[in-house]
Parts: sequence; structure tokens; C-alpha cells
Amino acid sequence: MRDPVYTYCREILPPSVVEHATSLSFTRPGACNLALARGNLLEVYEVGLVMKKSDDEVPSAEYEYRDAGAEEFDLPMIREDQTAPGQRSKNTKQPQLHLIGRWSLHGKIMDLRAVQRGKAQGVDRLLLSFAEAKMSLVAFDADTQSIATESIHYYEHDALKQRTFNDGQTCDLRTDPEGRCAALRLYDDQLAVLPFAAPGDLTAAKPYADSFVVNLRDAGIGVRNVRDFVFLSGYLEPTLALLHEQDPTWPGRAEEAVDTCSVTIVSLDLGRNSVSILNAASKLPYDCRTLLPVPEPVGGVMVFASSSITHVANGAISCISLLNHAAKHGIGASMQNYLDETNVDLELVLDPCGSVCTLVGSNTVVLWTQYGSVFLLRLAGNGRLIKRIVAKQIAGTDIRKNPHELTAPVWDDISILPSCATELHLVYDDDSAHLSDEQLFFIGGRSGRSLLVGVRDANTLDSTSGDSDNIAEDDIEAELYGDAPPSSTTNKSSEREEWAASYTTTVYDEIVGTGTVVGMDIGVSAASGAAENLEMVSCMGNEWRGSLCIQQRHIQPEIVASFDLPGSPVRGVWTVRCLREYNIGGVMQAADLASLADLSDTFMVVSRDTSTSVFAAGDELQELERTGFYINGPTIDVGEILGYTRVVQVHTHGLRVVNASGREVQSIGFDQDQAVIAEISDPYVLVRMRSGKTVVFEASSDSGRLREAAVPSYFEGGQVVAASLFEDMHHVLGTNREWAERNKDTLNDQARASGEAMHDGDFDNLYADATVKKRRRGVDPTATQRQSRRKHSDDVFDDLYDEGDSDKSDEEETEDAKDEGARPEDVRGDSPMYVLVLTDSGDLNVLRLPQFECVWTTRRLDNLLDTLVGAQVDGAKLASDSSSDSDEEGTARNHVAAASAAHGRRVDQIQLVQLGGDSITDTHLLVLTTAGEVAVYRAFEHCAHEYTSQRAASHADLQLDTDDSLALRFVRMQHDVLAYDPEYQQKMRRVQARQEKAYAEWEERSKMQAVEKVEEERTARKRAVEKQQREEAMAVADWDEGSDEEVGASDSVVAKAEENIEVSVAAPDDIYADDSTLSKPAQDIPEQPITPSENKPAEDNDIDDAEAALRYPLDLTRKFIVLDNLGGYPAVFVTGLRAVVVLAGSKRYARVHPIRVPVKLPPSLQPVEKGFDAEASGLLMPGRPLVGVARFHSRACANGIVVLTQSGTLVVARLPVSAQTARGGIEFDSAWPVRCIPAGTAHSGISTQGGVAFHAGSKSYVAATSSPEPFYIREPNPDIAFRQATEAAEAAGKPVPAPRTVIPEYQRHDLRTTSVPPLVPRFSIDLLSPETFETVDSYMLDVHEHVAAMQTLELESAQAEGGSRALVCVGTGFVLGEDVMSRGRIYVFDIVDVVPLPGRPQTNRKLKLLYTEEVHGVVSAVGELRGNLVMSEGSKLYVRSFANDTLTSFAFLDCHTWVRSAVGLRNFLLVGDVANGLSFVGFQEEGPARLHVLGRDAHACLPIECADFLVLGQQLQLLAADSHGHLHLFVYAPRDVHSFGGQRLLRRGEFSLRSRVVSLRRIIGSSRHVCLAMTFDGSVHAVSMVPEKTYKRLQRINGQLAKAVPPIAGLNPREYRAVPLHRRQNQAPKRTVLDADLLVPVYTNGSVVRQKEAAQRDGTTADRVLKDIVETESVFGIF
Repeated sequence: MRDPVYTYCREILPPSVVEHATSLSFTRPGACNLALARGNLLEVYEVGLVMKKSDDEVPSAEYEYRDAGAEEFDLPMIREDQTAPGQRSKNTKQPQLHLIGRWSLHGKIMDLRAVQRGKAQGVDRLLLSFAEAKMSLVAFDADTQSIATESIHYYEHDALKQRTFNDGQTCDLRTDPEGRCAALRLYDDQLAVLPFAAPGDLTAAKPYADSFVVNLRDAGIGVRNVRDFVFLSGYLEPTLALLHEQDPTWPGRAEEAVDTCSVTIVSLDLGRNSVSILNAASKLPYDCRTLLPVPEPVGGVMVFASSSITHVANGAISCISLLNHAAKHGIGASMQNYLDETNVDLELVLDPCGSVCTLVGSNTVVLWTQYGSVFLLRLAGNGRLIKRIVAKQIAGTDIRKNPHELTAPVWDDISILPSCATELHLVYDDDSAHLSDEQLFFIGGRSGRSLLVGVRDANTLDSTSGDSDNIAEDDIEAELYGDAPPSSTTNKSSEREEWAASYTTTVYDEIVGTGTVVGMDIGVSAASGAAENLEMVSCMGNEWRGSLCIQQRHIQPEIVASFDLPGSPVRGVWTVRCLREYNIGGVMQAADLASLADLSDTFMVVSRDTSTSVFAAGDELQELERTGFYINGPTIDVGEILGYTRVVQVHTHGLRVVNASGREVQSIGFDQDQAVIAEISDPYVLVRMRSGKTVVFEASSDSGRLREAAVPSYFEGGQVVAASLFEDMHHVLGTNREWAERNKDTLNDQARASGEAMHDGDFDNLYADATVKKRRRGVDPTATQRQSRRKHSDDVFDDLYDEGDSDKSDEEETEDAKDEGARPEDVRGDSPMYVLVLTDSGDLNVLRLPQFECVWTTRRLDNLLDTLVGAQVDGAKLASDSSSDSDEEGTARNHVAAASAAHGRRVDQIQLVQLGGDSITDTHLLVLTTAGEVAVYRAFEHCAHEYTSQRAASHADLQLDTDDSLALRFVRMQHDVLAYDPEYQQKMRRVQARQEKAYAEWEERSKMQAVEKVEEERTARKRAVEKQQREEAMAVADWDEGSDEEVGASDSVVAKAEENIEVSVAAPDDIYADDSTLSKPAQDIPEQPITPSENKPAEDNDIDDAEAALRYPLDLTRKFIVLDNLGGYPAVFVTGLRAVVVLAGSKRYARVHPIRVPVKLPPSLQPVEKGFDAEASGLLMPGRPLVGVARFHSRACANGIVVLTQSGTLVVARLPVSAQTARGGIEFDSAWPVRCIPAGTAHSGISTQGGVAFHAGSKSYVAATSSPEPFYIREPNPDIAFRQATEAAEAAGKPVPAPRTVIPEYQRHDLRTTSVPPLVPRFSIDLLSPETFETVDSYMLDVHEHVAAMQTLELESAQAEGGSRALVCVGTGFVLGEDVMSRGRIYVFDIVDVVPLPGRPQTNRKLKLLYTEEVHGVVSAVGELRGNLVMSEGSKLYVRSFANDTLTSFAFLDCHTWVRSAVGLRNFLLVGDVANGLSFVGFQEEGPARLHVLGRDAHACLPIECADFLVLGQQLQLLAADSHGHLHLFVYAPRDVHSFGGQRLLRRGEFSLRSRVVSLRRIIGSSRHVCLAMTFDGSVHAVSMVPEKTYKRLQRINGQLAKAVPPIAGLNPREYRAVPLHRRQNQAPKRTVLDADLLVPVYTNGSVVRQKEAAQRDGTTADRVLKDIVETESVFGIF
């Protein structure tokens, strides 16, 4: 009986290709939103206006284009005409995209459209279409910041389906411009029409009416083969323009039928559910594909074909503009009078399906072609009569005229591979009035970049005047009086080009993507060099625009320095900045500073188990011996107060305040209590005691001293579980009164309903008597005129601060600072301060300081709900209730705490922080559980419905109790970082205790070794002196008095030397050791045997858990470290088992990235034996946890960090961040850290890479690049070919061919039969540098030779060390046409080290061609089998050995049609055929080597693209991906009766990815193998095997969640991952594949209540489920 096998599959990286886009007001009335469809991912952005400051760094042009045929590969070049960094003309507001939310749907979005103004006034809805024939109407829920499904429309009925399934069904969706209806294309020639309610109609019960289906073939209009359809504006009823082809044809029938397309205008009667024809235009070119409606006053539609553009209006053709000379052959004779040959010299060939166009004005169109070129199209004519279409290229490359010459870099213009385009309607304010005369567009890209572009017309010409009239008048005059004189024609031609020059484009923002993907490989990151730090390198784009994309799951910072401080292991590190003050005329004035970011660190404080060290920070760390810091015990926290003029140190027994000189200013002790955790936020210091008491100190700006503040009574009762300070620097948290002031219209509508309307004057008095007194903060370090007065004392400085004189008020100074574009910390003014308190009952309270007034509260934070809703709680009553809890309430609270601890997780720490850009910052709430989970919430403004109802029903002068409460809610943000280990704190305590014990042993051993070394040196010195004396006595016979004196002098020298040795010995290695002990003589030190520790795992009973918990309270250590500038991003560093960084970039969306820093054990903790394993001995924890981090800023490392590893090592690092990813910098504002390098910059050529392979020996990448070249057929006549070859040989002086020699087709001359030849890629093999990814060497392939397969294989080689070496094997094929016999080549390359060019260290490697051979067939697949090369040659498979740099075949196998994949594992080979499915092949080495088929797919009809193995212990599974985007799982079970003795592979599961798989890569773990499937749209899926118990437990819970969790848009998650019926192989699918895309998000970002309910229904716990998920995905964290 066979063992059952089960599979686990999850999407670890979402799709990134922007396929569809639309603009609407989705989130709120008047908002300018952008909805994007990325596969099954829906993203909603909001376009906001952001002030661009003068000090923003303009990214330098790091890369520039290079010629593909360049002889020398240079480093990235700098353009001379580029604006220097830091230069910007002026401070202006510019549009910028802000990500509101992203939702993963259970279905691929085929199209999306905006439904203008639905039931809710001013808010639009979104209509989505899904395959095969579904659409859903969704709206934005402002209360929960999520998507709400309003309707689902299903049309997948048998009555509507055609007889055959149409895989090319696109589900095109169109909406009426007036918002009356929407139409969905079904099964070719059917339309589903969905009527909508009238905009603003509040009486309708639902925003839509019943839909109906129209069959265009049977509706009496006879429309067949619809290619495209659009709605037209300006009609009383919804009107459609249909592009269709009644009699289909193709280019082979061009002589019989070339004008077969038609445009029919139909009207929809929504009342009668009928369709009627208005007019039609026929005889259009057969290659027409898309339509573009033209608004009034021109009207009509533009029809785009591959060689022409036609304008149709009122059923008549206005003109047909030809784009090349060959277009005339596709135009019928009846249409010759409409031809416009203005643009024939462009020789442009369009792909209408791959091109995108949008209107600019009423008569100008911007066209993005499939090559990335951008054209302006002007409709020239008189009113609706269009006489010609003028085209002018404004960006991109004229590839057909000179494929190797580029006009502009890819990142500096709007030249991208387009996928969609939409216009955005943004409302501009007074500061952005200069942008009101330009149109804003979003262009989706398929080459990695999507752009937000502004287009402006300097002339602002009207479509019915200006150039249009002039051109029209010229045409009329030319028709009446003949052609104009040449000079006049030249002037008019130049005038026509002036209109194109008046248009300017500006790129305001971009969205980075990683698709479309054509190849992928996994390699080792060159930055870290560690084998476990993998990176994923993919190629995206096509032959015209391509990029290389490098992605890493973990942030791998650049290591600047790493050092181990002497002494015991370090447990904490802090860096502080402090301004030095100077006495100027009796007034203490702080140093002026242009910006706080320029202030370097002053002190670095390092805490150990029993002591603290203080260092002077800078480029070099220098330890300070005498300072005012407390050094006789561990430090809890260190921070700045009083405007960065004082430093506060909180230690276990008190706190100290020091100045910039390190002198103590104030000291406060804790009576009979110890501090365990603290937080400092100027001017407050929050300290939690071991007894549970919470104390708050406040720094006075007048006296410059700390004083204890009066806190609520429950702060002292031990009811506070966690607390945190927060400063609202950007004033984003508003009260209910402020919300009411901004939303007067909304309240007036509610008041009218109740009969009482509020007037503007009432709102003006709303704040008259309700002003909140605010506290002024301490001294600002950036103020240039602020002074402080100080009184002096003998040893302690008592600072007394007074406000200095100023000509301007604080408000004026704040406004001036804002106008100058200053940073937020440079703006002088008062910022509200809050303290967040989490009680033992699970309630989160927000208290306003200094009154400690409760302004917001939420219940049961420990449940981690999706939305945190505020509750109405009286802040004054909170303290009294807490101090007088009854016994029942206390018991209930204890039950709540016990229940929280029962499921293994409780809230450990909380932090409220502002993340985002400089101008607009969002507030985020971070919650950390004791199990290491991180929950991220984003705050949004929301006023409670109870308050709005009370305010609308009451008078404005009436003060409500909740007026001062915060109008606030929090929504949980999704991330995929799962760090779960409930035993982490206990394990870390034991590790720290073992480290302390190991350090004590090392210290004792070091002392003994030092004493022994001194004794040995002393003995050696004495022996040397005695030997010298003996030699002198033997050499000199007579001694006199002078000799005696010399001997005495010699003895004194020896004594002096011995004194110096004693001094050096007395200087211990440990600077904190006791000098009196080490200075004793050697004989006084007792000799004790030192036994080295054994290399074995430490037992748990050697450490007392209670004692370790008391000495190392990790649960009370601050794990949230706020960093104001981490490589350009405000971020929060979260320490723990899996350290993460939470940051938000320009998109204002919080990203959670794990960070990985190298960890090594310091010498003081390593035993003397060799082969020591730190993790096995218990001195290090697996997973590389980080226990501390601090800001580090100096000249050598700007905006960096200093990280404390678990071994006590300090690592100084920084993030290599570039402000623009397209230039090769790493972008962290994305799903994964990504780096995109455009081809044609560091790479040779301007195209995409056909594939990429990682060479492990040199840690380099080899890419197959390509560049476009024209393709011509070869001379078919053999006699002419022979004559041409003879003439060419005579001209070159070579031997002429023999008579009657048949010249091969690939050696014949081109036959230039057309002026518009197709473009084909010319391939080359490029060697890329692993550091900069620039091309350092290249090998050009022959013309028409295409790369079909490329991999790095470990082949046996007698010359290599170890018997094998990594070689790059490339299989190619020649493509010359279907009438020419195919052939191919096999290349074997090695990468060798060479002497680099001067000043170019990246050129230290080159490609070395070891072997090449031409074969009779295309080499479509290469692989490795037992150190041998496996290659496919046509329909045969060969096994060849590589010996003496030669390939020798010794085994072969006849295959079916076309082998696409050949993967070896031990003695087995997995072969995938493009038409005949999967084959499992065995390899016999003993005796005659041969290949024999063990089993095949039962049906043998799957179009396999790639295949690989899955391994779990002793179980083996076969994984195959077909060309339709489906995964199929097989097993080889010869003992199963259904396999017929193993001849058939048994199908064990299937899983649909809904996107074509381009690459499968297997990662080998400790006990299991994981396959990564990269798809065409950029998504990555991880597939692995799981044990049976784990699968069944997770599968049952997954089934419950599929029914319990309401899906967005009403989609079925099971149907989404199921293979369509017509793709199944006549066999019921087996449920052996677990879809973790629903399970993991719930247990990673879902509420604890939902997790517990789902687990309890299955009879298990949420902890057990989380452990299963973490164990299964442990291999995924290798990135």
C-alpha cells in the first residue's frame, strides 16, 4: 500500500503587472482615486498634492545607454546634462500616488470600470469582471476602510455558452459615460447589459436594475465576430459602436478580401431590453482591432489597425491614414478616395492590442506603441469633417530606422511598454494652480514601470479653430486651385510640427512592477555572501523594452563595520544626540543647526548584565571613563529631552540627566523598586517598575529639571500592561469638533432631516469657549534666535530656561518654516502629546498630556480585530472606576488575562508612530504579542455615528461631552511576515545565561593564560641574560673595576625590564576587571585546572528559569525602536526572533520587511576546541534574532543603524536606498525589496533577457539578451543563390563554391521584398557583475539564432577540484521560416578570473567558450543527470559526458514532439513535452548505459512548460506546469493496480495559478524540497509537501474559513484554484493540495477570535495551527 502524499501551495509574492486601470471617486466624495488590477490583486490609490521641497535629492543618472556592439564594457556612465543632486527649481506642489488599500481576490480581474455616482451621492462604485462570465459591483466602506460587495452577476449558463470553449474570452467591460448602464461581452457576440439607477437618485432600493443579455447575432442586427465595442457620448440613450468582421479573412486571402471590417452604431433601449441599429460604416481594412471614441465637437470613433488609422463619424468614413507604404495593399479599391498618406514615411506597424491611446483635448491623441514609442496624433479638419491625421513622435526609439540608437533613457521619458491608460481628474488648490492647465494620466506598464504623467499644451488650441481650421482651409485651397508652391508647403509643414512641440510631458510618480516575466533563477546575494541569503533574479519585458529585476525577501543592509567590545556580552545599545551650549554674555545658548538630520550622534551607551559603558560616537568610538552616566549596573533606556540639550539615562535604580559634555545635571532614585522598561519622548519619561507601578516624569523648560507628574490612580495599581508615549508632530489626530467643522454640509443634511439646520455662524462659535490649553515644548535645536538663561551651581548645573525675545510670534514662525519647505522637526510649534495605556482587561486608552485626559478608548485590543472602533468612555470617570474596582470586576479582569495567556499570546508592547513622507504622514499603531507577532494598524479619521446624530440634532453652541474625543479609528494592514514562537523569550533567557557562564569561563581562562605567558617570558628573559653573562665570561679573561660596573648596569637593566613586564601584565584584557586581583604576583594566584566546555547541546536543567527570568526580563525590554531616518525612510525596527522593519515610503503604505544581519560568536564566548557549533551548544539561537538597534549617524555612515546581535556583537549598517528604482537602486516601498535595472543601461542591447542563469562558482549571472533586427526571407532560387555566393567569394578573395553546389538556406542572401519587414531578436550571452549587474563580457550569437534553453549545470570534470564544476550550458535554434529545416547548437561556457581593467574591478571575470557543436535540431532543453549533460535535439534526448572539454553521447531516448523540460534527480529524469505530457525516465549506469521510460501521464496530452521534483523525507512527487497556468501533481506507484505496473503516472492533485508559469526552481531544505513557481504576471507561488496529519488539520480549518469568511466580490475560493472542466483529464480531481492563500492570511493578519473559533471547531488550538504553518514555511524564509 502506497503512502499518501499531500501538497501545500501558497502565493508568497503577489502579481505586479498592471493590466487594467480606471479613475473614479471611490473612497470619499471628490477624491481622485485610481483603481488598478494586477492579476487577482485590486489596488486603490488616491492622487494627492505633495509639496516638493528644494532639499529633496534628485537621483543621479547612474546608468546610461550603451551600444550593443561596444568593444569595451565600461562602468555605469554619468550623463553630463543631468541635473546635479540636490538641485530643484522651486518648491511646488506635485501630484503623487498614495496607496489606500490592496485586496487579494479569489479570481483574476479581467476588466474593471467606474460606475459614476451610485446610490451614495458623490461616491463612485467599481464594476469588476471575471472569467468566464461574471461581474461584481463593489463599493468602499469608509467605516472599515474595506471593500463591500453590492451585487454579483453570473452568466455562465449552458444556454449562453457556445459549442466550443473559447480560451481567448476577455470579458471586456464597458460603461456608459453618463453612468446609465454597463455592458459585458459574453462568449464572442453576446452582451450582458446592467442598467444603473440615475445619479443622485436616493429613492432607488438598489443602485442597479435587473440585467439582460443581448445576442447580437439574433437581435435582428446581424452582427458577427465582434472585435471591440465602446460607448459613445452625446446620445439620449446608451449608444454602442461595434467593430466586427462579417466575413473573416486573413493576410493569405488579401487578394480576395481585404476590406471586411465594419463599424456599426447601435442604441440600447433599457426599458424594452432591445437593440436597434442607427448607422453603419463598412469596407474597413481587415486588420482593424480596437476603437477609441472621440468626444464632441469632433465626435465619431477612431479605428486602429496594424497599418492604418481610420476616423468614422455618423456612419461614414472621414479618412484612412496610412502608417507605412505597405498599407495600400490592405485597402480596397472603394476606399482609395479616403486615403491619407501624410504618415507613410513613418513605416510604423502597430499592434492595436499591445498599444494604448488616450485623448488630450478633443482632437489630439497620445499613442503608446508596442515598442514603447510615443506619438501625438492630431485630427485635422473642419468640425466633424476630418481630412487627415498628423502623427509626430515625441518619445521613445525609432526602432525600424536604427534599432541600435536610442533617443532618450527609459527612466527620463514616458517610453514604456503600455498595458492600459486612464485620465485622472484632480481638483487643484491655490498652491497648485499652475497645474490646472494640464491633463493628468496614468499609464500602466508591462516592462516594470507604470507612470503618472502630466500632459500640457502650451497653445491650448481648440479643436474647431487654430491649426485645425488652417489645415482644413489649406486642404480646400489645394483641392480647388491645385498644389501650393514649394515654399508655402515648407512653411505649412513646419507649422504642423510646431503643434507637437507645444506639448510637454512630466512624470510625477511611478509604480514599480516586476512583470511581465520571461525567465527567473535563484542565486546567492553578493552583498552578504552567505549561502542562505538567496535572491531571485528575473527578466521582464520583451524585445523592445526589458529589465533585470532582483528581489530579496529580507532586507540585507550594507555592513559598514562589525566589532566585539571587550567585556561581558552586550545586552542593549543606544545612541543619542546632544547639543553643546555656550555661555554668551551670561546666557547659555545652544549651537545652531540647519536641520536636525545633520546632527551627528554624541554618545553611544552600551549596557551589559552588570555594567554600562559610554562611548563618544563618531567615525571612531572612544570609551569615556569619567562621565555623569550611571555605569555600575545595566541601563534600561537612553534618550534626549529639552530640545536635544539634555540626555536622560534610565537605569534599574533611578535615572540621570547629563548635558552634552557628559556631566551629570540631575539624579533621581527609585525607592525600594527597580525599573524594568522605559520610554523617553521629549519632555516626558515613562518608567514601568518591577512592582507594576507606572511613573511619568516631565521636564520643565523653565528649570531644566525632571519632576514626577501626577498620574491616574490605576497607574500605581499594577493594572497597566503596556504603555507608550506619542507626539503628534503633524497634527493629524483631530477631535470630533474639528471633524464637525470640516463636514458642515454633512451635518446640515442630517439637521434638515430633523428640522434644525446649522448655520456657518454657529460653527464659527463652536470653538469660542472650548480651546484646549497646550504645553510648549523644550528648546528647539534648529531655532536660530532662541536663547536660554541658566543659573550656576558648584558641581551641578540647574538649568533655567526663559523664552527669548523674538519679533515674530510662534504662529508666524511656524508658517514661515512651512512655506520654506522645512522638515517636520524643523517647524517650531506645539505638538500634542499622548500616552497609550493598555490595561490588564485588554482595553487600550489614549490619554492627552499633561492632563491625562482619556480622549479615545477601544475594548479588547488583545483580540487584534480588523478594525479598532472607539468606545465612548468618560476620561474623568476612568480613574475613579479603576481605583474602586469591585471584587467581581477584578475577578473578571483576571479571567480575561488568564484567557489571553491560555492561548499562548498576549499583547506585549504597543507603539503609536507616524510614518510616511515629509509632507504627509500617517499614524500607525504597532502591536507586538509575546509570541513575536507584529500587527500594524493605520489610523483614519472617523467620527462616531452617535456623535454626528447628537451634533446634528443639537445647537452648535451646545457643548457635548465627546467634543474633545478623537475622531479616530484604526484598520489593520495586511502583511505576510509570520514570526511566531511562544517560547522565544524563555529560549533567549537561557541563551543569555549560557553566554554569561561561557564568558566567565573565558575570563578565568584568559587570566590564567596571561599569567602563564608572563611567567614564560620572564623565564626566557632570565635565561637569555644568564647565557649572555656566560658568553661574556668566557670571552674576557681579565676583569677590572670597569667591568664590575658594567655588570651592575646590566643587572639594573634586567630589573627595569622585569618592572615593565609587570606593568603590562597588570593591564588586563577586560577593562572592567579588578586591577588589584591581576596585579598580584604569579605565585599568589592559585592554580586551578581549566576544563574546556564540550561541544554538545546544553541541557535545560542547567539554567533556572525563574532566576533567568528575573535577571533577563526580555518581556519587559523595549522591542519597538523608532528611527527617524533609515536610509531615507522613517521606520520602526522591531527586535525579536524574526526582526522586522516597518516603514512607509512615498506611497504612504506601511511595509513590513524582515531584516537579516550576519551573526558571529565573539572570541570571548568560544571554547578552545575546533569545530564548535554555537547553535548546538545553546550559545546562539537559530533564526538570527536581533535584540537591539539604535540610530547611527556620522560622516562615514549617514542615516545608518547599529544593530546588536544575540551574541553581543555590534554591527554598523546602512540601507543602500535609491530614490528611483528604475536607476538601479533598491526600493523598499514594495511587497519585497526590489531592484530594477533597465536593459540598455548596464546591459548591452535595449531588449529583455531571454533567460538568466546563476553561476555558483563565481557568484555571477549570465543573461541571454537580445536586440531587434529586421527579418527577411532568404533567396529561394538555388541558381540565384549560387551566383550571389560566387560573387561574394570573388569580392572577398575567397575560394568560390564548386559548380552545381546547393547553397544552404542559412547562407543565402536576404530577399528584400517589403519596406516594412518584421523585427526579430538578435541574441547574445552576457556576463553580469554580481555587484552592479553591468555587462562585463558578451558573446554574440549568429543571425537568426535564438536562445531556447540556458542553465548552469554541475558536470563531471577530471580537471576540476572535487571532480565537478559549474558550467553554463546554452541551447539554441535557428529560425529561418517554416520551409527551412531547423538546426541548433549547444554551447558550454565557463567563467574564469582575469586581471581586471585599471579602475574597473568588476571586469575580473570573462566568459570562456569550452565547447560548441551544431546539431540537427533545436536544443530546446538542457539538464543534468549524474554529472552528465542531458540535452534535447529535436524529438530525441541525449545523455552526454563532458570530458577533455568535449561532449560525448552515450545514451539516448526517443521522445514525442518537443521537449520543454528535462530535470534530473539522482538516477531519475523528468521529461516534459509540449504536446504529449510528462514522462518519468530511469537512467541505468551499470553495463550499457541507457534510458528507459518508467511511467507516463495516462492521457499524454498536457502541454508541459516546466517540471520538477518534490521531496519530503522518503516520499517523491512529480510537479508539472502546463501552458495554461495549471499545476499537476503525479506520483510513480508501480504497486498500485491503477498504474498498470508503473506504466502510468497517477495523478494526485491539480492547482490553478491562473497565469502561465515561466520557471520552476527547487530549493533544497533540511528535510524537504520547495519549488518556487514564477508566473508571467510576476507572482511567485511556493509548493512543498506536508505530512498527512498536518495536511488534514489545515485542510479542515481551510474548509471552514472558505465558508465563514465572506469573500470580496462574491468569488468562490475553491473554484478559483480548480482547473476548468474542459482542462481536466477525464478524472475527478483529488483533494490533496492545500490552498494556503486563505488560511495563512487569517492566521497572520486575522483576529484572534476568528483564529480560535476556526481551530476549536476542528478540535485543536490556534497555537497548534500556527506552529504547523511556521514549520511548513520555514524553508520559505531562506530569501
